[in-house]
Amino acid sequence: MMCGFATMSLRTVFFMLLTLSVVLEGMCGFAQDLPAGAGENRGLSYGLETDFNSGYVWRGIAFSNQPTMQPSLWVERSGLTFTVWRNVVLGRGPDVEDLRETDLNLTYSRHWKRLTIEPALDAYLPQPSPGVDDPNTMEGSLKLSHPAGPLSVFTTHSFDVLAYRGAYFGEAGMSYERHVNKKLGFDLTLRSGWASSKFNNAFIGLDKPAFNFVGAEGSLTYYLKSKVYIQPHIEFSDIVDRGLRPLLPWPTFINFGLAMGMEF
Repeated sequence: MMCGFATMSLRTVFFMLLTLSVVLEGMCGFAQDLPAGAGENRGLSYGLETDFNSGYVWRGIAFSNQPTMQPSLWVERSGLTFTVWRNVVLGRGPDVEDLRETDLNLTYSRHWKRLTIEPALDAYLPQPSPGVDDPNTMEGSLKLSHPAGPLSVFTTHSFDVLAYRGAYFGEAGMSYERHVNKKLGFDLTLRSGWASSKFNNAFIGLDKPAFNFVGAEGSLTYYLKSKVYIQPHIEFSDIVDRGLRPLLPWPTFINFGLAMGMEF
């Protein structure tokens, strides 16, 4: 039987995430004795961004090659960040009609020595056409990152806890970030991902575990003012499993984008 969350309203999901944020905020007080992080900024910060993309790619899967707009806003305090993200379809065609979606994310970031630990909860709220089976769902994830010379290595492990309960997706990679000056910086990332049979069956249509994809992305961030920026970016992804490739319309995909945002 499908989990009851599939019929929950956006208000209910928001209340669940808000409740969790209060719990995590309380945990911050107990974490002050950790070796690192006691001096983290407890002030409030927030921002908003609009990202225009040539396609819609998620975990190496290109769902559309039509343009999309992805606005988001976030609020952060004491390492706890709440983000609302929306995918708005700009193109036309049957492959984009069911890609309207709102995502809610709650992440807590904490430093322990040189390790960054980031547990997160993600709610996925699609808006499919009538008759299309695309239920709301939620994931719990854990990201670990650690500096390695000029690079940062990371791994993320995500588990669906509702509509596709037990579906797992893992990622690992490395990134390089550099600030050329106060206004200009760039970021390069290499990543790879693998998934359980339940994940691949739900989102690709093949019931088998696999090493799914390899990818690379780069971005250039330029601050027009101290709080306003533009960010051209490019993303390459390639599905490497021979069983998965024939099931996807764009197993190899290059996505171009331009983000504009403000942070305070």
